[in-house]
Amino acid sequence: MQIDNNTVKAVFYFFETNKIVRIANSLFFSVIMNMVIIMLKFFRKLLLLIISFVLLVVIGFCGVGYWNYKNCIEDIPIQEKVNQIQAVNHYTPLDKVSNYYKDAIVAIEDHRFYSHHGIDYVALVRVTIANIAAQEILAGGSTITQQLAKNMYFDQSHSMTRKISEAFVAHELEKHYDKNEILELYINSIYYGDGYYGIYDASMGYFGVDPLHLTLAQASMLAGLPQAPSAYALSTSYEVAARRQVEVLNAMLEYGYINKEQYMAALAIDLRE
Repeated sequence: MQIDNNTVKAVFYFFETNKIVRIANSLFFSVIMNMVIIMLKFFRKLLLLIISFVLLVVIGFCGVGYWNYKNCIEDIPIQEKVNQIQAVNHYTPLDKVSNYYKDAIVAIEDHRFYSHHGIDYVALVRVTIANIAAQEILAGGSTITQQLAKNMYFDQSHSMTRKISEAFVAHELEKHYDKNEILELYINSIYYGDGYYGIYDASMGYFGVDPLHLTLAQASMLAGLPQAPSAYALSTSYEVAARRQVEVLNAMLEYGYINKEQYMAALAIDLRE
């Protein structure tokens, strides 16, 4: 069989064309790979730069927070602050407070109170995510120990440096006082609205009973007030406070402090009567 010149040329052209295509593909792939490598190196450097910046910011905040904390406890040592709280009129020992109230305040404010060491990292992660989403520092995530530290030394601002200073004070409190002592100091120093500071004044002022004899309904109502004492003040905002009381009872039920029957009975009581 004879093959004419045109056929030979066609075959030769076919292979040459495919060779050129393969070379072109190879070059294209090589260029793409080089671009990918360059981009990966760029993003790696950018990521390292961002991480370094964040670490510097965190270290800066921690440094300022620690400096504020040291200044606070040098001006007035923690023991002196504790003595001031304990010297207040009607300071009430924890064993003179209704178990209902102690359970209620722990359930709603810091249900891991007896298991953490001053800082609840689970709550901290949760509130950090919320802060990032809101693009601002929000309240929340503080343990009872941190709230006591805030009441002892700091204002109500939500700045990052204040939160860090508060954490350092909380760490010191946990080092030198047991959980019951911290809880006792806390309930005797918080504000309950209507001019009542401390559990004794709130219990007597709102219900005319000493803290030891608070009922579940009364205790759950009082435990809800410290979150926003002016907004929940019973003299002007009973309905709002009652909705907060439901949250307290829900927490007590969820964490096993009360059963369903107790829950329903407390809800049925109108404390204005």
